[in-house]
Amino acid sequence: MENYIDKTEQNASKEASSNKKARKPKDAFCIVNEKYRNILSHQMQKDQVEVKKMVFEEALKQVEGITKNGYLSTLREIVLNRLVSNLKFSKDCIDLSLNPFAAAQNIAMAGKKQVEKVLSFGIESVYKADDIAFLNDELFSEGEMAKARFSSVSTSPSESQLNEASKLISAVKQVLEIMNGSDSDKAQSA
Repeated sequence: MENYIDKTEQNASKEASSNKKARKPKDAFCIVNEKYRNILSHQMQKDQVEVKKMVFEEALKQVEGITKNGYLSTLREIVLNRLVSNLKFSKDCIDLSLNPFAAAQNIAMAGKKQVEKVLSFGIESVYKADDIAFLNDELFSEGEMAKARFSSVSTSPSESQLNEASKLISAVKQVLEIMNGSDSDKAQSA
């Protein structure tokens, strides 16, 4: 009887483990972000840019398989292609007096889920009023990120690549102004 119970328990645990999905290992970028958030949460002066930079450097040291350039390259892709290029995100930033480039960095470093929440619900719905101002802390310059993305042993980023984020933000602001102008035109004609 005892053997039967042991075998039944073993079979149940085998079934349970075989029913679990094999999880894809997290990429190094995500692990750095997790470590960054964890270390930063234990800091007394977490609202200072210099502290955030030191925490980032420490988090990066703790993760194998990623360099600072690799991290900044991935961060740049998320900042420009997912956040800054999104009209809703940029409008939120303008309405909240945030620098879209800096806010996008902080949100991207908060993790993929945070990026998705911000894109779905907006900055004000995701962040507390007190935390919104800290989104203006720029940890990395546009030039640093462009160099990480486009530099190699034999090439340097072009002037256009170095200013891509600024140009994109400017273009998005112009589009939003045009959209706001057409909204006010409709209101005036009504």
